[in-house]
Amino acid sequence: MKNLKKLTKAKLRSIEGGAAFCPPPATTCAEWRTWTPQQQLRCQNWILDPDPC
Repeated sequence: MKNLKKLTKAKLRSIEGGAAFCPPPATTCAEWRTWTPQQQLRCQNWILDPDPC
């Protein structure tokens, strides 16, 4: 823990927070399956199938 640097407020504000890039909303399960696990959790989809992917 001694090697940690103190971050300034400006640097803290510039951190993105790991936000995943979201592709256009998926309309089919096949499209949705090509997304990364982070995208599947965070991004919107328009899948209208009664069965979940």
